[in-house]
Amino acid sequence: MLKIIIMEKRKCKACGTEFDRSPRANNKQYCSVECRQRVYNDKNREKSNAYQRARWQKNVKGKKITCAICGEGHRQVGTHIVQRHGMTAREYREKYGFDVKKGQLPDDLRKLYGEQALENGTYRNLKAGAKHRFVKGQDTNYKRSEETMRRLKRLA
Repeated sequence: MLKIIIMEKRKCKACGTEFDRSPRANNKQYCSVECRQRVYNDKNREKSNAYQRARWQKNVKGKKITCAICGEGHRQVGTHIVQRHGMTAREYREKYGFDVKKGQLPDDLRKLYGEQALENGTYRNLKAGAKHRFVKGQDTNYKRSEETMRRLKRLA
């Protein structure tokens, strides 16, 4: 005896294309594994992001720099400025009166990066750039920020 299987047309829940579904595949709702995975990821993305955000917040509590534009706290404000506000970190520093040549990082992160530079030897790159450094009495092509002037007065 020969059984005839009648294929049923279904519409994929993810992409909307029609596909054939056999009666044996009771709950097949997607045309491919990729479509099923895309829907699953979309459904769980918010939950995953919230978990990651909470985990990150716990680790860096109180160790953030506040953005002068939106007031949000960030570990590296320069990266936030470029991605969220569409301006370079230098433009941001000039506009809001921060030290133009110095990155804005919390002290613990600055210390960590310093230790990493010593461990992996990237501090040697500073020697190569010595010929481009500012020399006392040299005319500069940028206006020093208020923060820089305060720092220089403290050092003098």
